[in-house]
Amino acid sequence: MKSKLNPLIVKTKVLMKNRGYLEDEKKKGEDKGDFLYFKDAVGNPIIVHCTFKNDTTGVAYIRDLVKKFDKKKIKRRIFIGSGKVTRSALNELSDKNIEFIPADLVLMDILDHEFVPKHEILSAGEKEKLLGQLKVHASALPQILTADPVVRIIGAKAGEIIKITRKSKTAGSTVVYRLVVRGEG
Repeated sequence: MKSKLNPLIVKTKVLMKNRGYLEDEKKKGEDKGDFLYFKDAVGNPIIVHCTFKNDTTGVAYIRDLVKKFDKKKIKRRIFIGSGKVTRSALNELSDKNIEFIPADLVLMDILDHEFVPKHEILSAGEKEKLLGQLKVHASALPQILTADPVVRIIGAKAGEIIKITRKSKTAGSTVVYRLVVRGEG
């Protein structure tokens, strides 16, 4: 009999693939599902911890997680958790440069929704080229918050520019750009 895979783990693997990360086959299954390992396009390691375990995730849980992350010696870290996360736990994640993604965002597949247009993070070269063509500073662009669900899912950081392509029956395709800025929704 085949064991049923945790849907959060399955969706996390899809999320990471959509971000352009590949699962690290060498580390697959190393931690009995507590951690998932990926590599970016350059081969830099990324570690992800997913949990459904806590109703409320507090700072003690995050500090314990940080110790586990530190033992792995991987700089790019992502925590995907369900339930409420306390303000001090969120601050600890931010202080330790750990990206937090709520589990419900991962499970919803918002990028597959018909009303969510395609979002792409511009590379540094594309950003420079766009700003040169428009003859504006990045701060002149309309903004989108780091707290926006799509921004969180695609992993955009403050200062990056997102290209949003909307399809329309009447206008065909429309492209707009947004500067990612820090902010809570």
